[in-house]
Amino acid sequence: MVVVAVAATRGSTGGLTLFQADHRDQAAATGAPGKDATDRARPGVLTAPAPKKGAVQRPMVVVEGTALKPLPEKALRRSKLADLAERLRNKKADSTAIPAFTVAMLNILGSQHSAGPGGFGPGTSRASTATQMLLSRGASIIGFSEIQRDQLGVFTRNAPAFGVYPGDAAGSQGVPQSLAWDTNVWELKESSTFSIPFSHQVRPQPVVRLSNVETGNDVWVVNIHNSPEGMQAERNRASAIEIDIINNLMEDGIPVVLIGDFNEKGEVMCRFTGATALVSAVGGTSDGGVCRPPARPRVDWIFASPGLTQESFLVTRAAPVPRITDHAALFSTLSHP
Repeated sequence: MVVVAVAATRGSTGGLTLFQADHRDQAAATGAPGKDATDRARPGVLTAPAPKKGAVQRPMVVVEGTALKPLPEKALRRSKLADLAERLRNKKADSTAIPAFTVAMLNILGSQHSAGPGGFGPGTSRASTATQMLLSRGASIIGFSEIQRDQLGVFTRNAPAFGVYPGDAAGSQGVPQSLAWDTNVWELKESSTFSIPFSHQVRPQPVVRLSNVETGNDVWVVNIHNSPEGMQAERNRASAIEIDIINNLMEDGIPVVLIGDFNEKGEVMCRFTGATALVSAVGGTSDGGVCRPPARPRVDWIFASPGLTQESFLVTRAAPVPRITDHAALFSTLSHP
């Protein structure tokens, strides 16, 4: 099994440069084909829309897999995270206002799960129902997991105001983790991917910098999907990469939202809130080194910078969610005063 390490560095312009593994070398590195069951879907859609004029496409550089650097001593890390959290909270006093916006997370259950006795309905039908639900809830940022090309096509046809990344821009492996945003609310400024191990392969995960159309202020959004079931070692490696990415993004004080199917429950909340300044945006608390996950944690999560105010959240299996997926649908309304 290959361990893929992703480094993040600051360039001379202050931007974040992400270094990712080359997917073309994936088969040789892992001994497995470049696609797995989640990616086998009927052909049919689209590529991600090109960033608007002036948007920056972040560079992606191929590096060899290396061992991850150990984290600093816990006491030192807690001190640094506390300082960062305080700086981010103080940003509320600056002119960085962002009106309330709703973030959604949905593992839509890929089309390949529709076949066979006891399976769900056709993937495209479920995608249509999901799109109606997401739009009715007013979501302007959506993190998908498992979405297939045919399902993504349904979403874009029924939500034409939304931009999507990476879509096909990172190849077939990038489609299932696609992010979407309402272009009436957000303008894409930067986009890139970083890679993590996933089910004995390597998969790109999207990062976008969105600018609020009304105020011009920015937010980073990261959408991830970690390995399922008994692949704890891969989840640990992926989490270490994701934590490194988040901490680098947070250095400039721009709010960060992390969305994803982590395939872990309370333990992953404690891991991410303990190693970054993020807080859970769907229940639970972590303060002073004491982590208290929500009473009924799910494997899907939304995390946010402490500078963002949580207006409300909803984790639901109410109709029509059971007709769409075996996961819950998550919504969190945030703002930056």
